[in-house]
Amino acid sequence: MIAPRRFSRLRIAAFAAIERLAVLLGGRAIYRRRHLRRDRLHVREEWIEVPDLPAELEGFSVAHLSDLHAGPFLGRGDLAGVRSVLEELRPDVVCWTGDFVVHGIHNVMPLQEELASLVGARATYAVFGNHDYLHREEWRFVEVMEPAGWRFLRNASELLEVGAARVGFCGIEDPEEGKVVDVEGAVRGLLGAEADEHPDLIVALSHGPRAAPEFAARGAQVVLAGHSHGTQVDLPLLRDLGPSHPGLRVELGGTTLVVSRGLGVIGAPLRVGVPAEVVVLRFRTAPRGGGG
Repeated sequence: MIAPRRFSRLRIAAFAAIERLAVLLGGRAIYRRRHLRRDRLHVREEWIEVPDLPAELEGFSVAHLSDLHAGPFLGRGDLAGVRSVLEELRPDVVCWTGDFVVHGIHNVMPLQEELASLVGARATYAVFGNHDYLHREEWRFVEVMEPAGWRFLRNASELLEVGAARVGFCGIEDPEEGKVVDVEGAVRGLLGAEADEHPDLIVALSHGPRAAPEFAARGAQVVLAGHSHGTQVDLPLLRDLGPSHPGLRVELGGTTLVVSRGLGVIGAPLRVGVPAEVVVLRFRTAPRGGGG
């Protein structure tokens, strides 16, 4: 769907050297103290207005988490602040938009018990990011997390009933590294033959934000994405080193793209002007004549 990014050997070697030095200097402890403590973790609230939203979905909440990047700078015991936020928010649904690891699925396996506690009251959904496909072992993470209540949307969908209302969640493999990326197939399972069989609300998950227009064309009211880290270091020249960042919230007609700044980092335990965050989306009915 999107051509994978490939870096030069020189750039890879430079980042590896920086990472090793940061680890030796206690980078993980520094990152946890500066960015993951409850009093440092940013909570961003986004209200989404949807025309003709059923009464059952007024105030319906989705916590959006992304880019954990377990590995050199985030490991077991570092998510207490995130757990505290979710306990306060008590979201109906928790959605993860990928990049759980830095170097391979082995990075995140020690966190499985902590992650099993970071769930929504009604459901927890996840998709994979480009880093998660290293060595093609992402299935190992699925095996340990699905018994804990997580549901991985791999070009797939699930319908959640909230009283008489219905919320459809769909997600795709990573647009860069997934072997098959099928937006149409992900949405198709939510759409019945008749209009009154369609969900009242569709929330789409994609690690990369560039898939948002395709979801918008198929009727999703909200697209959740990550990948860019919000630039991670918001300074001239440095902000352009990572993936393109479209903005934190982008309106695409009747669809809202919400991009998370993420929880973790790659390369160095450094964020400048870009806090680690938990995003919480809350839904309400759009005023007559309004929407989106």
